[in-house]
Amino acid sequence: MSHDDLGTDSPEAQQILDDIGRRMLKRRVDALKNLPTFPESILRINQVIVGDAEEASFERVAPVIETDPVLTARILRLVNSAFYGLSGGVSTVYDALVMLGLDIVRGLILSTNAMEMVEGRRGIRGLWEHSFGTAVAVIALGKTLGLPRVKELSAAALMHDIGKMVLASQLGREYDQVMAHALSKRVCIREAEETLIGVPHDEIGRWLVTRWRLPPGLAVPIARHHEPSKAGKHGLAASAVHVADIMIRGYGFGFAGDDVMPLVDPYAWKTLGLNEKKLRRAVSEMHLDLQQALVQANLYVD
Repeated sequence: MSHDDLGTDSPEAQQILDDIGRRMLKRRVDALKNLPTFPESILRINQVIVGDAEEASFERVAPVIETDPVLTARILRLVNSAFYGLSGGVSTVYDALVMLGLDIVRGLILSTNAMEMVEGRRGIRGLWEHSFGTAVAVIALGKTLGLPRVKELSAAALMHDIGKMVLASQLGREYDQVMAHALSKRVCIREAEETLIGVPHDEIGRWLVTRWRLPPGLAVPIARHHEPSKAGKHGLAASAVHVADIMIRGYGFGFAGDDVMPLVDPYAWKTLGLNEKKLRRAVSEMHLDLQQALVQANLYVD
């Protein structure tokens, strides 16, 4: 087939351009030196957070964190922040681990690291609030439905839009155009990403969590929060993050990059055993938890 046979508007030409664009974007993401490559101390934490005996893991992880004074300061700041309602009462890394659990501590460390790495670059205003709100929402949903491993769910919810951070910080004006397209056409940000750059944020998230070697219980809900039916044995967790994302969008807290209110995936609805009464109870619980956190942080708004 000659070059002329592949007109720029032909499906074949468009597919080639899309494939080239996806490969170029993937190379740009893979080439990042900060986001995919965390300090050795954080990588060691991932390696030691294993096994069923969480208390024993505390004993192993705390000394690893304490070898890094910056990391120690960060985790103590996080655990004592007003957002988590602990009012400065935790003074040791071990106590921080006991208070929050290993999974959420790791999620907090990783997500805060990523946020700080893109700080000062381009970003989505309101994305941190959306991410934090999703974490609050998934805890409320988990308590309402009696879901297992709620703290791990919270860590996944906090990090579910990590791909948006990378796209916004690395593509700059191109991602501004993606958001402008989403807002002007009233489509979801994921659809706008597919249309303009060929790769949605959840796929970027999947690349990152794979490179970070996160455990599947944390990585899969991040990567599949828009497609929980593809999450395999982690479908329950992915469904919870998916619904929590929609709950906080409906509440209007933070900004996820568009003004569209998505529908709950039928798979997620069925997998979680949701009904209108349970969802209303979860939303009410989320409202109380979120308002309490905002009041404690002196950020309350009507």
